[in-house]
Amino acid sequence: MAGTLEERLSALEAEVTALRDREAIREVIHRYCRAADRCDLDAFKACYWPDGRDDHLFYGGNAWAFCDYVLPLLRKIEASVHAITNTIIELKGDRAFCESQWSVVHRLRKPDTSFLDYWHNGRYLDIFEKRDGEWRILERTIVGDMDRLIRIKDIPAILYQGAGPPEGKSGARFPDDPVYKGFDMATLVVDRPGMADFWPGYMALAEIL
Repeated sequence: MAGTLEERLSALEAEVTALRDREAIREVIHRYCRAADRCDLDAFKACYWPDGRDDHLFYGGNAWAFCDYVLPLLRKIEASVHAITNTIIELKGDRAFCESQWSVVHRLRKPDTSFLDYWHNGRYLDIFEKRDGEWRILERTIVGDMDRLIRIKDIPAILYQGAGPPEGKSGARFPDDPVYKGFDMATLVVDRPGMADFWPGYMALAEIL
């Protein structure tokens, strides 16, 4: 690295600041997914500035109002899974333009105990803004790229022969999901005997193919 010591230190400081900014933005994007899937309203709103806006196609307007609107809808369905990949961040002062690919599955339970999985793929286009050292979403819109509809059976019920998975091993809404144990999650790691016969559940799954 050429230049005087002061110039080199200044360049290094700028590089470290950019790395910190990018990581902080990614943290918000990932926390958004957790908050949506766990229906954690406070955590969801914390991803947006109060004056932020979100155009989610089925809703457009104030971002905090969007949070109040959408989380009760998500609570009505069996589960949702939001996953983020390929985040590209362009920094420009205290603002950043971001493109992130999302894959979202919304699971609806049918009366016959089977499910409909609506699988959506697309991208979030975001403008983040840093205020007092904190990054949050200021503007968000979505771009849809692909949709699939899958009919499935209640696989855990079949696999565990009606008993369901052990307590604390299934996802839940805020505040009941195991993730909220945090550093106390050791209470979820328990001694248990192995299943007497491991494979009948899998053989039962084969019958629905």
